Amino acid sequence: MTGRADAGAMGRGPALASMGLAVAAVAIAAGCAAQFTAMPALFLGHIAAMCACWCLMTAGSVVYSMAGFWPATGKNKDTARKAHAAIQSTAVLAALVGYLCIFSNHRLVGGSQFGFDPGNPPAKTAHALLGYVVLALMLLQAVQGWQKFLGLQVGKIRHLAHPLNGRATLIIAAINMALVLTTFPFLSQALFLTLAGGIPVISVLATVLAGPLGKASARELPDPLEGPGYQVLE
Repeated sequence: MTGRADAGAMGRGPALASMGLAVAAVAIAAGCAAQFTAMPALFLGHIAAMCACWCLMTAGSVVYSMAGFWPATGKNKDTARKAHAAIQSTAVLAALVGYLCIFSNHRLVGGSQFGFDPGNPPAKTAHALLGYVVLALMLLQAVQGWQKFLGLQVGKIRHLAHPLNGRATLIIAAINMALVLTTFPFLSQALFLTLAGGIPVISVLATVLAGPLGKASARELPDPLEGPGYQVLE
């Protein structure tokens, strides 16, 4: 029992950092979306949905290390896995809503769906193109994530690169958000630095906590879905 208590105490550090990071992500996302409330409804919908998407991606990435706060039931990682699946699936839905909003807005104004409008800043074109990359990666991650989740229920391990790919997707999404913020001159320098700097920094910290060191807190307790009964497929 002492060993479990010590392990739980050790898990509080990453768990506390993860909780703080999730709160910071919510604050940054809300602050970003609030700057565009005067924009047309579809454009605002795109901004709000994509900010929510990034916020969910960040929270979903660190949910495993949050297990240090949960009761020591011996099933912490299983619970974290289910929470991760739910949060990241919601993030994909938010991304699809955001894409539908901007797609509809472009159709409404007769604009290019790929940012190739005459006079468009290069950063906006790059943002549009990179956005398709992020969306494709998210859809791929969703498919592989659910395949991995369902496989684990029957003792099969697959898509071992899924966690690493997810962290890479989060970083690319953060860079894309910071990139497009450079095209809005109405943002004050202080606000721009807060948003364009805060989003990548929070994302990088989330990838650190989502890595082996951060997730160690969720592995301190025995995982009923791990062991010699597993069959590695990939």
